[in-house]
Amino acid sequence: MTLLAAVIWLSLLLMAAIIYMLSQIRGSPYSMWENVLYTPTYLCGRLLWRVHFTNPPPEAMQGGGVLVANHRSSVDPFFVQLSAGRRVHWMVAREYCENGVLGPLLRALQVIPTNRSGMDTGATKQAIRLAREGRLVGMFPEGRLNHTRGPLVSIRPGAALVAVRAGVPLIPLYILGSPYRREVWSPLFMPARVRITFGQPIDPRGSLEHNAVDVTQVEENPEPSPDAQTRTDLAEAERMMLEWGKQIVCLAGRPEWPVEIAGRSRLTTRKSSQ
Repeated sequence: MTLLAAVIWLSLLLMAAIIYMLSQIRGSPYSMWENVLYTPTYLCGRLLWRVHFTNPPPEAMQGGGVLVANHRSSVDPFFVQLSAGRRVHWMVAREYCENGVLGPLLRALQVIPTNRSGMDTGATKQAIRLAREGRLVGMFPEGRLNHTRGPLVSIRPGAALVAVRAGVPLIPLYILGSPYRREVWSPLFMPARVRITFGQPIDPRGSLEHNAVDVTQVEENPEPSPDAQTRTDLAEAERMMLEWGKQIVCLAGRPEWPVEIAGRSRLTTRKSSQ
């Protein structure tokens, strides 16, 4: 009887997957292959991880922008993708994109290949161009999984720099309850209750059109040039990134938590001034 119940359950899941995939393909903003690849993500998100949105997405999600979330699990990109409801472009290490098995899948998902070491100006240019064209780019400013008890570890301003130079908003997302143990694949076997909250979009100062720059102006040198425009862009990126961090720690219920730019001692909360 137990075996029969398991067979019936698996059959129902398979039927649900097929029906869901067909419904998504019709009128979907995704390509056919993207629908095939995203369907398991959506099913896991709804059935296994029980994703719930605590508030509606901001209007800024309809245009170009940089989606920026906290990072505690290897499946966090799935939650950002669910939040967007349309294609999100991710920066992925180039060796994965050139892998014989993963490469075709990643190319179908239109990821941005990037180098692990140093600043990859080619990938940055591509991210800026996509955002300016009205696409969504996804990034995790912590740059690694946060295994601490705090809501954030130190953050990097790269995501905000893309937003500044593309002239698009930075859109915060706070993910609560991401499943994770020690292995990258562990969340696939872990039921969870994930809650996603959208923050307030953070625009570059002034008009977005005024802030947008030609991607050909991105420096080829991995070290930022000392010219006034670059200094202005970096200062604005730090301001936006710190504002993002403040929103995240507040959404986490820890408004006193210090928000720190990686490599700098400047903090931004009440605790940092005590």
